[in-house]
Amino acid sequence: MKALDFIAFQRLICDVCLKAFGEPLSTLNYAEAQALSWLIEEKTGQVLSYKTLINYTRAAQGDTSVHINPNISTLAILVRYLHGDAKTNDLVVWSAYCRAAVRPSRTAD
Repeated sequence: MKALDFIAFQRLICDVCLKAFGEPLSTLNYAEAQALSWLIEEKTGQVLSYKTLINYTRAAQGDTSVHINPNISTLAILVRYLHGDAKTNDLVVWSAYCRAAVRPSRTAD
């Protein structure tokens, strides 16, 4: 995974955990991962394994992208959980999120 993609991946996982649990990112236990899997399926109609979600939260807490290489479809499911972009192509969904996640913040003067 490229460095900028990994930054977007970390932000995505943080945003998903915050939306689901109202708390910052932490490694999910079995019950939390099962609950998140169910929440994602309810919102998107697509299933993500609780094991995948546990692995993603562990990887997002690391500082290297070496050990993670999620596919675009999985990332798009997570973006759809956050934003509900149901009818758009997976690559378009992930690319738009990725660009927004790595865009520098602008402050009002």
